[in-house]
Amino acid sequence: MANDGLRTQYPYGGLSPRPMYDFPSPTSNYPSGIPATSPSFFPMAYSISPRFGGSAFIPPADIFVDPRNASTNDNGPYTPRAFKNRGSGALGSDPVAMHLLVETAMIDSQNFDILSVEEVEALKQEQKGLDGRLSTVRKRLESETKIRDAARSLTRLNSREDKGHRRGLSSRSSPPVKDTSVRALDELAASDKKVEDFTRELLEVESRMRLIDMQLLMHTAAVLQLTHNGPRKRKQNADMNNGGDRRPDSPASIYTYENERGFGGRDDGFDERSLYRSPENLDSLMNALQNGTHHQSHSVDKQNEPLSAMSKRLEELNENLRGLIIEANPERNERYPPPPQASGATPDAAELERQLDFLDQGLRDISTEHATQKVSTDANGAVEERLQGINTQMYAMLSASDDNVPPPPSVTGSGLQEQLDYLEDSFYSIERLQYALNDQLDDLRQDAATEQGLEKYETTLTKLWQMIQRGEEEARERKRERRRLIADDPDNTEEVSPDESDMGEETFSLLAFDSKIQTIFRRAMSLKDKQSILIRQIKQQRELNSKSDAQREEQVNRLNEQVLSARSEKKTMEAELERAMGQLTAFDEAKVQADDQALRDALERNAGLKTQILDAQERSNAFEAQIREAEQRSAAYEAQIRDAQERSLGYEAHIHEAQERTTVLEVQLKEAQEQSRAEAATIQAELAQSMSKIDEASTALLAATAQKEAAETRAKEATTALSSKEEELRNLEGEVVRLTTELTFAKAELDGAYGTRAERAAESGATTKKELDEIVATNTALLAEITALQKVSEAASQSEQEARDNERNVKAELAGMAIEYEELTRDAIQNEKDRDALEASIDRLRDEKELLELELSDERVKWLGIRSPSVAAGATATPDQGATSIRMLREDFRKMMRDRTAEALRALRSEQEERRKLEAMVRQLRKESQLPKSNLSKSVTPAST
Repeated sequence: MANDGLRTQYPYGGLSPRPMYDFPSPTSNYPSGIPATSPSFFPMAYSISPRFGGSAFIPPADIFVDPRNASTNDNGPYTPRAFKNRGSGALGSDPVAMHLLVETAMIDSQNFDILSVEEVEALKQEQKGLDGRLSTVRKRLESETKIRDAARSLTRLNSREDKGHRRGLSSRSSPPVKDTSVRALDELAASDKKVEDFTRELLEVESRMRLIDMQLLMHTAAVLQLTHNGPRKRKQNADMNNGGDRRPDSPASIYTYENERGFGGRDDGFDERSLYRSPENLDSLMNALQNGTHHQSHSVDKQNEPLSAMSKRLEELNENLRGLIIEANPERNERYPPPPQASGATPDAAELERQLDFLDQGLRDISTEHATQKVSTDANGAVEERLQGINTQMYAMLSASDDNVPPPPSVTGSGLQEQLDYLEDSFYSIERLQYALNDQLDDLRQDAATEQGLEKYETTLTKLWQMIQRGEEEARERKRERRRLIADDPDNTEEVSPDESDMGEETFSLLAFDSKIQTIFRRAMSLKDKQSILIRQIKQQRELNSKSDAQREEQVNRLNEQVLSARSEKKTMEAELERAMGQLTAFDEAKVQADDQALRDALERNAGLKTQILDAQERSNAFEAQIREAEQRSAAYEAQIRDAQERSLGYEAHIHEAQERTTVLEVQLKEAQEQSRAEAATIQAELAQSMSKIDEASTALLAATAQKEAAETRAKEATTALSSKEEELRNLEGEVVRLTTELTFAKAELDGAYGTRAERAAESGATTKKELDEIVATNTALLAEITALQKVSEAASQSEQEARDNERNVKAELAGMAIEYEELTRDAIQNEKDRDALEASIDRLRDEKELLELELSDERVKWLGIRSPSVAAGATATPDQGATSIRMLREDFRKMMRDRTAEALRALRSEQEERRKLEAMVRQLRKESQLPKSNLSKSVTPAST
């Protein structure tokens, strides 16, 4: 349904369906009638209702206390819940009124929904989450509001400086102020948008919390309504005992009713329809109940007359209100919806509610139109003030040449026509003044100049020359002081630019004066070229550092803004120089015809020009020095950061290489140790077996003759055993090859699945090594046994010699391995020390980086709120009314940045400490997991050998 930008008269049309009430209630605070909505969607009914006291949503703990037992002290209708009685003293002695209240509450809550336990818990959990979110949103809204207020203060300061600048200076230097004002307005608009977003989010969260509170409150009321056993109807024999024609009992007899739950079956007893009469009939109802005249009936038309009159009056008011809204804005409110019409002769409460809703909506729309017109009036007033400022400048210009110029009209707020008329008259006066000046110049060119005029002209130029010479002498003195400071500071690499060389004093002449002006102009042009070069370099630097942190980008942006401001100033100075050169040329051509007034004007303009040139030079030099210092600091910071990163990467690479070398050497050392132990064990076994075989061979030789046949038999058995042993040897060799292949595959898998080789070597399987050692030992023993059986006597001496040679070789290799192991141990210790030193260096560099970031933040804060350089230097220094505000804003911003930086540093340090703790825990777990395996391998190896 279109509403033409205005709110509709049906405020609940866009919400989800709500439960309806079936019965009207005269004492209910909620909308009555069948189409009325649930009170959960009208939370203001709770906040303005006296029945809920100070809390708009959650009922207090004493909600179920009998009000008849409460005290009668009361502090007024708006006393908070904690200090207010539950009810008046009349309720304690008036059971009929209490009965009406109970019945009203029961009927109002009969259509409330009862939630399940899970739904109630879910709503409470959501309420807790919304509570935390609400506090967060409020804090952010407060922060953004402070930022918005600061931006608004800066905007007011800029606008104040803009007004003073426009009224007191030429319009050539206004673009920087305009740019600053536009930027401040953009920042203010962005801050306002953020505040609006947070406000909208806060309202949404609060609305959702109110909805949850209403749902929980309705659930509580529904549960109480379901479990309440109130008076329903009397016993069947009550009528028989009292008699059918007797008057009803006293109101206190309602407590003698039988307690039942159902609402149906109301055959006799109290007529509950009398509860739903209008509030103005309660007195007659009470009289009827007390006097026994409740059977008397009144006319229905008389009861409906006030409602009909009220409905008709509301309809007329709504028609008049609609006409006023359309007259206020005919274009937008042309299709404003008409007020709801009465459906019948007898209006009900729902129709009155719709009429009141339409009236409320119309009043809101009228307020909106009034606010819109007020904003438009304020805008017209601002434009009128601006025109009045322009007219004031015009008046200042015209009053210098004509004392009869009328002052500009004051701001009346009636319109812009007076200001525009005065502006047109001022333009016309300026044109006439221009024509008069042109005529005077023509007359001056035609008149012959006197000798006295020439002398005054020459005297004026001489004074101007002396002023320029004094300014240059002061500039040279400042440059000498600057060179002395640079020479005293060995760390200062700043150099003086070529255009800052010393110049001696010159005698006055027209050529020298012309040359001096041209030199000043060339210097301004060179400064402009340098400025363009600096702008290009800053743009390139900004493109290179586009991915860097926001602080450097903001600093470059500020420098760029300063450069733009300096460029605008230089453009202004160039225009002034061009105008001065044109004036000097005109003076050159017409020096014979110049008069005293022209000479005085030229002297004043040249004096102001000289002051402006000196100030422009000083500001330009200061800007160049600041730009160079900022670029040097930025380059130094970037170089330090890059060096730190490169050193860190180099240190990490060295550490990684040292760890790899250490791991390889440890693996080689362990393999050599294991191989040497295996070979030593084999040699010892061979020596023992050889000695035993030698003894056995000697014994066999002594008994060879007696045991020849036995030897032949043993030889046959040995041949058979030899063949079997050779077959077993081949099988064992195949098993060794298979196990070697599996070991290679296992090593490859370990390389891909686990950490360094040292850790894998410590965690390698002891069972595989044990089997390999046993197979090698068995193979060696079998070979030794076969050799001993084949060549017992011949190989005894040779084996002994070879064993001795092998022993010497093994000892030499063991000594070399021990030396290498010591060297590897020293390298590992040195690598660990280097690693600790590198970690300390990395921490130190990180701290330096944090300090540099703090310095960058301080530099950025220093440039915050600096006064715009577009103000002319020749103007007298007036006390800045916003200096205190700027200083306070600067201090607040600096404090906020320090807090954020400190918080970030604390978070970083805590993260580093947590990382170190985790690394220590991982190392401890690895050590604990390695210790049982290493002990098991050590305990198994001697048993196998």
